[in-house]
Amino acid sequence: MNIQERLEAFWSGEKPDRIPYTVYHTKVADGNDPRAWAELFATGLGLTYKWYPFKLETRDLVTDEKTWTENGKQIRRVAQRTSVGEVWAEWADNWQQKYWLETPGDYRVMTHIVKNTTVVPDLENFRAQVNALPPYAVAWAMIGRTPLQEILVDHVGLEKFSLHLFDYEAEVRELYAAMLTNFRQKVAIAAQSPSKFISNLENFTAETLGPKRYAEFLLPVYEECFPILRAAGKIVGTHYDGRTKSCRDLIARAPIDLIESLTIPPEGDQTLAECRAVWRDKLFWCNINVSAYDLPRAELRELLATLVEQGAPDGRRLAFEVSEALPANWRDSIPVVLDILREMR
Repeated sequence: MNIQERLEAFWSGEKPDRIPYTVYHTKVADGNDPRAWAELFATGLGLTYKWYPFKLETRDLVTDEKTWTENGKQIRRVAQRTSVGEVWAEWADNWQQKYWLETPGDYRVMTHIVKNTTVVPDLENFRAQVNALPPYAVAWAMIGRTPLQEILVDHVGLEKFSLHLFDYEAEVRELYAAMLTNFRQKVAIAAQSPSKFISNLENFTAETLGPKRYAEFLLPVYEECFPILRAAGKIVGTHYDGRTKSCRDLIARAPIDLIESLTIPPEGDQTLAECRAVWRDKLFWCNINVSAYDLPRAELRELLATLVEQGAPDGRRLAFEVSEALPANWRDSIPVVLDILREMR
């Protein structure tokens, strides 16, 4: 099997010739060594691209972006101006320092922006990109985050999110409702895409939301939207790269086919054995802890054997990936992982 065939088997719940192993295309850019990557792809590593099958068209919006260097850091400030006001955000070396939403007035502006945004198909461009992929690559159709996760991760930030849920509840709910309208449109378009795998980039970690808010804001969106994708023959995956234990029973109920970037302790809070016990039929695309890549070969092999035993005792429903930090020693350690998975076939 090549990597595309392995992933097809993985998504279908069948048994590939060996556990698939992939890397995000953004991580390849972090390790700029085309010759080394070419050798890895030739020996079985897969490359995953994440593209949107739609684009956003806006009205009553002017975006102004400025960049400069300050104290050795590259600063980027983006302002979004409308007829009802403006919001702005700022990044330092691509790390967000100032978020879009800080006041009730900011919420009104962002809600206006969302209501004046139309989601339109970009399927022809998506298909052209997919058709141009090399045989060691696959594409995911992205639908972005669900509304509350987008508010938390992209617009408010963790530090102030809980305060806003309490202090600006009406404004949060109004923005959520506007975003949900657009999210439904994204799902409808993704259902028409040629991609088998549909990625919901939640960046979810349970302690930032808890089971009560998960049940109120996330689960209903999954229950409404994901069956539409399933009916179109798609596999739906959520990017849950953090802790999950406090919400695991709700996650078990959700119509999620695949947990992507699933991360075991110490970053996560559930072993693969615990995950498999509660999510018996879900697919796991597991992120290998970056610290594991520094282990001696024998210890790394023992770890991978344990993960396979826990997550895929029958050789099914498990894949590995590099989805978070690229290991500093990737040129040496990724070939070892590929060798071990080939030995364990």
